[in-house]
Amino acid sequence: MKKTLTAERRNELAKILLTNGSVKVRELAELFHVSTETIRKDIIYLDKEGIAKKSHGGAMAVSNNIIERPVSEKELVNADIKAKIAEKALSLITPSSTILLDTGSTTYALAKLLTLEKGLTIFTNSLKIAALLTESDNDIFTFGGAVRRSSHGIVGHWATNELNSITVNMAFLGTDGAKGSEGPCSSSFSEAEFKKNCVKRSNQTVVLTDSTKFEITSIYNVCSWSDISYLVTDRESGLELGQIIGEETEILYV
Repeated sequence: MKKTLTAERRNELAKILLTNGSVKVRELAELFHVSTETIRKDIIYLDKEGIAKKSHGGAMAVSNNIIERPVSEKELVNADIKAKIAEKALSLITPSSTILLDTGSTTYALAKLLTLEKGLTIFTNSLKIAALLTESDNDIFTFGGAVRRSSHGIVGHWATNELNSITVNMAFLGTDGAKGSEGPCSSSFSEAEFKKNCVKRSNQTVVLTDSTKFEITSIYNVCSWSDISYLVTDRESGLELGQIIGEETEILYV
């Protein structure tokens, strides 16, 4: 009976991991009413099975390095941390400025706060963000181009050509991963190309990401960290990000 219960728990744990992308040991221990040591053993088992990869205080889904999840699923992962990151990012925006919001769950969290602001000029290639901000007291602009189903992002030559005709005070970008890279990365070539031009067309560029992205390898590099003015993130990874990022980028922790 004990083996059956263990197998069922590990199966459920694997489902949660693959759905959310990451898990925390303490949260799982409370969920399954077992000790944290038991959950750690489960994670070790899933690690050996190639499903999970151990991280600081939890685990990451191995498939997270390869498969891009829909933005609707990403919004559920570390939602509380993303909300705090959005609040910190909001403090960087000066009145009446022109900003650009990239696609992504953390930039969407910032967009929610911007619905209460007014007098800003906001460009975005995210259909979700554009729809959210339509009724706000800000001027909202989007781009023409191809729409990616997973991210609801507008990309391609049309979008890039329109982007290259503007200059913004500050661009807010997300990242799919940053492990082993000289800067933020994307799992999509077309979105990486758009992000690259966002960096070129902004006076300052801000990367918004929870720290789990520093444990994920993504394919296409966007730019180097020296091109980024601010990184807004949390301390949960336990990594010394200052050594990874460099002195050119100011790290703002939440």
